[in-house]
Amino acid sequence: MEMTEDEYQALAELDRIRSGNPVLDAWLQIQQREFPAWAQDRDGDWDFTPDSHENMETLVRSRCTSSDQAWQERGSDFLQAAAWYVGEVHNRVCGTQWQYHPDSATADPTVWPFVTVPFDRVFGFEDEDGIESDARPLYTPVSRLCGILDADGGSLVADLDVHTPPQ
Repeated sequence: MEMTEDEYQALAELDRIRSGNPVLDAWLQIQQREFPAWAQDRDGDWDFTPDSHENMETLVRSRCTSSDQAWQERGSDFLQAAAWYVGEVHNRVCGTQWQYHPDSATADPTVWPFVTVPFDRVFGFEDEDGIESDARPLYTPVSRLCGILDADGGSLVADLDVHTPPQ
């Protein structure tokens, strides 16, 4: 999809707004501050490597018996810290970054911070239908933690591949 300079600048501004804002910054600060105690209270090697995602899946499955239960608890301290950790693994392994539009909380309180590849890689992902000018994958860890409890929920480890553009 060919993009005008104005469209590119508008997209860059949206990315800037979503990448650094007080709502996202506050959430990240809370999670960073709380995670060490969270990890200490839970068995597992929380070393921010892909292998630790298996530990996370096991932990979430031991805490939540169904996807519905996880969705109901998605705002809990447990799932928020777990989501932060999963996103941080993506950031450290795949070079992604946290984003969240500051107006999301008022528009839809079920929207949570997500990770995506940096804006300088915007053209590495093309929308097959030619509709979206920004086809970078948006990976929302809290949603995935709820989703892995579905019968066909996939795997957190395999999710890391989402950030690799198709060849």
